[in-house]
Amino acid sequence: MERQNNTENQYGRNRRKAKRRKMLFCRTACVMLCLLIVAVIFGAVYFLRESKDPNLAFKENTKTGKDYSWLTVDKSEDEPLLSEQSKSRQANTIDLDITAANAIVVNKDTNAVLYQKNGTDRIAPASTAKMITALTVLEYCSPEDEMRVGAEIEMIHSDSSTARLMKGDTLTVRQLLIALMLPSGNDAAYTLAVNTGKAIADDNSLTNQQAIKIFMDKVNEKAREIGVTDSNFVVPDGYDAKGQYTTAYDLSIIAKACLENSIISEIVASNASYEKWLNGREVTYNNSNELLDPNSPFYRPEVIGLKTGTSSLGGACVVSAAVIDGETYICVVMGSTKESRFQDSVDILDRIKAQ
Repeated sequence: MERQNNTENQYGRNRRKAKRRKMLFCRTACVMLCLLIVAVIFGAVYFLRESKDPNLAFKENTKTGKDYSWLTVDKSEDEPLLSEQSKSRQANTIDLDITAANAIVVNKDTNAVLYQKNGTDRIAPASTAKMITALTVLEYCSPEDEMRVGAEIEMIHSDSSTARLMKGDTLTVRQLLIALMLPSGNDAAYTLAVNTGKAIADDNSLTNQQAIKIFMDKVNEKAREIGVTDSNFVVPDGYDAKGQYTTAYDLSIIAKACLENSIISEIVASNASYEKWLNGREVTYNNSNELLDPNSPFYRPEVIGLKTGTSSLGGACVVSAAVIDGETYICVVMGSTKESRFQDSVDILDRIKAQ
């Protein structure tokens, strides 16, 4: 009898344990199911929100299929200087077909856009970047400050255009700006960048790389200060570099600032310049801008500057300015060929004069 009671008690305990395990399993299953439902709901909400977000981290160039996502930067919340409305209202009042891939024509005095072709596309600046380099140098240095050429000139690429600077040459800032803008000397760009970077930091012990980093930070700061919104400059000479880009429209803003600077505007208007440097060297530079050369078929007497450029990514470029009927026009032609850049510019100027 006692054995039977013990058996019954054991059976009862086993049933209670089994019942508890069953209840625990059901509760666990319910909790897991609830968590799964919550995860699905949050996932659906997140997917819907992301699908509506226009600021995707990666954007593909639809024309070439190439990955240009490295160009992506945070956009300013301010309204663009060249809005879609102003483009449709003002651009292409000049009816013209040009060779250049990117172009814009702006009336400097009224800011009216007369013509544009892919004017806000991101492009490589080539040596037109030297305009913002010159502006930045004069932000921190006086035209008569003296600079000595050092090992920084060895940092340029082998196929660079040069001003034939040599280590030990001593020039004023103004003379270096002439070497920068007329023959488009990449060596002058690096000498200016290194010396200005050290002056900004007030530290002559900086390495050339450190000085250039400081200088380029100020270049981009200066660009934003004058209203440039979609450009990033990496090297002082404008040579093709990853992460470096601008737009034809941004270059027109930089060109306007250059024309308003008395030192730069005087330099870029010269077809040739003779200088005797502080260390005794005598040099004569010819401007690479054929629009200023009376012996060129592209010469136009109304032209007052500004800057040429050529690179693998940027093609052949020229940023020019001309005074027509008392008004100043800025013409940016990018992604063209060596001669077509000047022909495009001439065609644009002649069309403005014919209006």
